[in-house]
Amino acid sequence: MALTISQLRVFTAVAEHGSIRAASRALGTAQSGITQQLQNLESILGATLFTRTNRGIALTALGQRLLQRAAAILGECERAEQEVQQLRGDYVGEVTLGMTTEPLIDSLAPVLMEFRSRFPRVSVHLRTGTSRMMIAWIREGTLDFAAALVSQYTDTTDLSVTRLYPSNPVVVCRRGHPKAGATSLAELGDCAWIGTRSPNLTDDPQVNRLSNLFARHGLPPPNIVATVEGLFESLHLVSETDCLSLEPSIVTTHRLFAPTLTSIAVRERAVEQDVCLLQRAAIPVTPAAQELATMITSYTRTIRARNG
Repeated sequence: MALTISQLRVFTAVAEHGSIRAASRALGTAQSGITQQLQNLESILGATLFTRTNRGIALTALGQRLLQRAAAILGECERAEQEVQQLRGDYVGEVTLGMTTEPLIDSLAPVLMEFRSRFPRVSVHLRTGTSRMMIAWIREGTLDFAAALVSQYTDTTDLSVTRLYPSNPVVVCRRGHPKAGATSLAELGDCAWIGTRSPNLTDDPQVNRLSNLFARHGLPPPNIVATVEGLFESLHLVSETDCLSLEPSIVTTHRLFAPTLTSIAVRERAVEQDVCLLQRAAIPVTPAAQELATMITSYTRTIRARNG
C-alpha cells in the first residue's frame, strides 16, 4: 500500500499545530479520523513519526525528514492545481520567490506593484537570504524562482539560469568611519567585518565571497565578528558600529541607506558574480510565476539599457 496525499496533509497539519486536536480543528476533520490516518501512515512506512512529550507531541528524527519531503510534495500538488486554473485563464494562487539584497533593492518594488495590478488575485510571498539559501530552497521546491548571485563556483547543473546584470560589490562602512579613506584591502586588515553565509558552512574561500576576496590577494582571513542572512541585520550593524561589510554598491546610493552608509574605494575587487534569475530546469513554474519572473527580467534589462 502506498502513502496518500491525504495522509501527508494530515501528518503535516499535526506537525505544524503540535497536537491532533489542533490539527483536527484546522482541517475540519474528526480527531478519530486524524488518528487513523496517522496510524495508517506509520504502518505503511514501518516507522514512528511522533513521540509524546509534556508539551504534546513532537516529531521523531524520521518524522522530521518526512516533513521536508511532505512539504515539497504538497507544494507541487498545490502548484499543479494553480497551474491548471491559470492555464484556463483564472489567475489565482500564490507565487513564492526569493531575492538577495541587490535585486531586492534594485527591482522588486515597481515590478511588484505592476504585477499586483495585473493579477490582483495572485498573492506574492518573498523570501530573502543568501544565494546559497535561495538555491537550496529552489531545489527543495519551496521557491518558484529566485534572483540571486551566481559565480564561477556556483553549482547550477540542475537549474535554469538567466543572466540579468553583473553585480557590483563594494566595502561598505558607516559615514565618518576612521578607515573611510583607505585605498587598499591591507589597510582594513585589523577591522571587524560582518559576513553572510549559511549556518554550518566552512569558510572555504570558494563559497565565501568575503574570505575569497582576502585569500585572492594573499591576505590573512578577515576578522568576521558575526554572520547574518538578511540585509537589515547587516546594514544595521555596519551603520551602528565600526564593522565593515561587502555589499552591493546600490545600498550606498539608495535613499534609505545613503544618509548613513558609504563605500571604501579599495582597489581590490571581489570575484565576479552576476545577478541571475534561477529556477528548476526540469519543472516549469506556474503561468503566474512565469509572468512575474519575465517582468523582473524585462524591468532590470530596460533600466540598464536606459542608463547606458
